[in-house]
Amino acid sequence: MRTSIKPDELARLGRVTEEAYVCELGVGHLLLAADLPIALALPGPAASPRPGRCGASAWARDLERYFAGAPVAFVLDVDAYGAVHGFTDFELAVYRALSRVPYGQVVSYRDLATAAGRPHAYRAVGSAMASNALPVILPCHRVIKNDGRLGFYGDDPAWKERLLALEGVRVVEGRVTT
Repeated sequence: MRTSIKPDELARLGRVTEEAYVCELGVGHLLLAADLPIALALPGPAASPRPGRCGASAWARDLERYFAGAPVAFVLDVDAYGAVHGFTDFELAVYRALSRVPYGQVVSYRDLATAAGRPHAYRAVGSAMASNALPVILPCHRVIKNDGRLGFYGDDPAWKERLLALEGVRVVEGRVTT
């Protein structure tokens, strides 16, 4: 699991655990500091549960429900998450706004920049989304380009369309349609 947190910084977080969650798409992994999720690996068929807890936390159970098609509203302490990752004030404002984007809806990078109080910083919003360590919980897949095109999404752009489709958002030829 990739995370932007350096190993020596993990030690200062105290008890850090890794959990697996299982869904039709495979096995994903979640890193928790106490009960705060700090990193998430999307499920994959090649992944397998590592020894330890599988689906023990409410977070893992909610992820399993989400990937089963249930409309889950993840309630994350964005300020605590931002403190762990060393967010700037701008990044914190962006992620707070992102956490309020409802299941099954999309916003543009420009809309998210406006919601974060920085209407002209939509390119910087894209950069903030690129470093999101909690996809799905912090729903960066719900952020699209102003013209309705999906834009980028990590190492596998197909995930963005897959997650939006799971939430009932219609995508045709790489664009969100209404």
